[in-house]
Amino acid sequence: MRNEETGGTPVINRCASLDRTTADRPLPRPAQRVPPDARLIRAEPTGTEPMPLELVRRDVAGDRPGVPLMLRVRVVDAVTGTPVGGAVLDIRHRDATGDGELRGAQVTGAEGYAEFRTVHPGREAGAPVSIHAEVHVGGYLAGGRSVTYAGPLLVPEQIAGQIDGQVAPRAEDPRPETGGVLHVVPRDRFDLKAGLLGTITVAIGE
Repeated sequence: MRNEETGGTPVINRCASLDRTTADRPLPRPAQRVPPDARLIRAEPTGTEPMPLELVRRDVAGDRPGVPLMLRVRVVDAVTGTPVGGAVLDIRHRDATGDGELRGAQVTGAEGYAEFRTVHPGREAGAPVSIHAEVHVGGYLAGGRSVTYAGPLLVPEQIAGQIDGQVAPRAEDPRPETGGVLHVVPRDRFDLKAGLLGTITVAIGE
């Protein structure tokens, strides 16, 4: 501001006022970049038959026995880091006994999330406890062309070892070339078998 020479009344500079008004306007919000925990690589889908629509379900375990596991996966673009909505996330893993297989699929929402209710996977002899994940982008459910990205989602050995007793709780987690290790939190820190929450962000794309 400046004062007129003939008086003491402050006069607002018009240009400064316009500058402040422009500066006060909210800027467009950029797309949020989400750092991934794991990378899935391009692969051929498991099997050649179209996925039965009854497998598109949130409840994978049904009445199968085992430690409850709520699995939450977010899918993002490997290049831009932005969420990938409308993709089909297909998961499968051994049941708690290790003899059977559980499978389910969900379509990711606008923010890239898909959730499943399942159980802590059984362990294949000599291997880490894992969930096989495939992300299909395109007309997968309709039997059309699609691109698939795949990799394992590993349960931390500190958790898996305490549940199945097959590995020392302090065993180190493997470092896979593709896929990654889940972030797993017990619902009750005094009782792991009361239920687990597993989360991970996976990146897909070239």
